[in-house]
Amino acid sequence: MKYFTGLYFRCFLYSTLLLAFINSGIYSQSWQTLGTGTSGTVNALTIYGSDIIAAGSFAVAGGQLVNNIARWNGTSWQPLGLGTNDTVFALAVYNSFLVAAGRFTTAGGVSCNKVAFWNGTSWNTTGGTINGNVLALTVQGANLFIGGTFTVVNGKNTLRVAKWQNAWDTIGRGFNSDVNALAVYNGSIYAGGNFTVADGLPANRISYWDGTRWTSAGVGVDDGGVYCMRVFNSQLYIGGTFTAIGGSTTNRIARWNGTSWSNVNFGFNSGVYSLHSLGSSIYAGGDFDFADFLPASKIAVYNGSTWSILGSGIGGSPAKVKAIGSYLGDIIAGGNFTLAGGQPANNIANWKLTTAVEPISNIIPDKYSLGQNYPNPFNPSTKIKFSIPKDGEVFISIYDSKGSMVNTLLNEHMNSGVYELTFDASLLPSGVYFYKLSANDFSETKKMLLIK
Repeated sequence: MKYFTGLYFRCFLYSTLLLAFINSGIYSQSWQTLGTGTSGTVNALTIYGSDIIAAGSFAVAGGQLVNNIARWNGTSWQPLGLGTNDTVFALAVYNSFLVAAGRFTTAGGVSCNKVAFWNGTSWNTTGGTINGNVLALTVQGANLFIGGTFTVVNGKNTLRVAKWQNAWDTIGRGFNSDVNALAVYNGSIYAGGNFTVADGLPANRISYWDGTRWTSAGVGVDDGGVYCMRVFNSQLYIGGTFTAIGGSTTNRIARWNGTSWSNVNFGFNSGVYSLHSLGSSIYAGGDFDFADFLPASKIAVYNGSTWSILGSGIGGSPAKVKAIGSYLGDIIAGGNFTLAGGQPANNIANWKLTTAVEPISNIIPDKYSLGQNYPNPFNPSTKIKFSIPKDGEVFISIYDSKGSMVNTLLNEHMNSGVYELTFDASLLPSGVYFYKLSANDFSETKKMLLIK
């Protein structure tokens, strides 16, 4: 493994600023807000149905009373019933239910001790009595797994991990300290956290269930804690506050191939609390300021070989990205922050990836035009050509067959010219869609067909 210390950051400061300038054009799109955001911290994100769900510790989202959990449909925030009476730390989808877990004791007015199921219209209880917070969720087959600070579920000694399949049950003898993250990798359940013992045997902050007992994943993590995990490129990536594994420097992120650990370039100068993969990239969020020598404010992206920045990143004082998700092909960052890309953003923001706009001609057109997308039908991406005869604000939006807007592809000031953008509809269902160009006094709409 490569070694990395704070001294290297100081020695290479000027070169990092140059690298940041060179790499800033890798992603040309900007940060955008999701309405007026939330009134408090976003801890978790997931997709449920056609909406993205945000949960955490906030009373209001988009000006509406939502009580710690809300859904964004692409245009507005809506509550999920009456929400919860306390913080939500984790989200998952299990057997067509949305699962929320955290510190709460009621959801939608129903007694739901730390875990609740949303069926699309109402909240339901698991019947569990859990004596601590639930910090992590994962699903494998017919089983829902939870991890956290608890030690007892329904009178059973669970020691910070338990499973649900119609009833709560133990899974091994558990851990001697908190479980912060859970994931499924190579058919096994992995747990990461602050523990040093699993099933009565040494296991430094990461362990997996081998079918009969919890087993240490190699030498484990030397220091700090594990706070997030994500499978990417057939390897398990972990993030946290640790700086070394087996005496080798990793700087808060590492990857496991099932038999050994390796670093992910030079890592980060502070904690990583969220990981998310989309397409050929994995995204990391936290409270760091540097990624792989580059100034990277709280969020960065890795393409399998190098880390890159996402614009000017996330800001505010203090600022931390605690959750990363994707919605309609774009990246969503949630946490505790007031700025995204230098613009005001209340704890949640959208990094546009679906609209890679490229100029395709040096000729200034004499009129506005919107071309037919190609290919059409398409799966899952298509290109859209348009012409702008004079500088101005340009809007391109996608609508479903009912006329509801499902995505905004472009919303920015553009110079005159002929352009082409790529629209990725990976997260949309098959069907007829419409795309609309609006610029100055011009407006035109065309139809396209997504077939999966």
